[in-house]
Amino acid sequence: MIEEQADKGSESAAEQSPAPDPEEEIIEGKAAAILAYVPFMCFFPLVKMRNNQFALKHGKQGLILFLVEIIALIFILPKISDLFWGFVIILCLGLAITGVLYAVQGKEWKIPYIGDLADKFKI
Repeated sequence: MIEEQADKGSESAAEQSPAPDPEEEIIEGKAAAILAYVPFMCFFPLVKMRNNQFALKHGKQGLILFLVEIIALIFILPKISDLFWGFVIILCLGLAITGVLYAVQGKEWKIPYIGDLADKFKI
């Protein structure tokens, strides 16, 4: 009887794994978070670092930035829209650089509007 209770106690302890240390998670995911803002490399944290919330959050934002960049490049039309799409590309570049800087510092950063959209993705 006592052995059964001890076995049950050890099973429940094994089921409840401790939450990862946020500092450790940031250190582990920092390189992947930086890669999230490099075109085509945004898939790395989404695939390889799925269990790291820090890297995954940056990866989702990087994916949305990447998609906006592709759309901007596809729809560049002569003269009239050059200024608009040029602005979009420069804005994406600025947001990507800012994301890299936050990732290097080990901080989370939510890009306005894009961060909210990224939070809704179930990846």
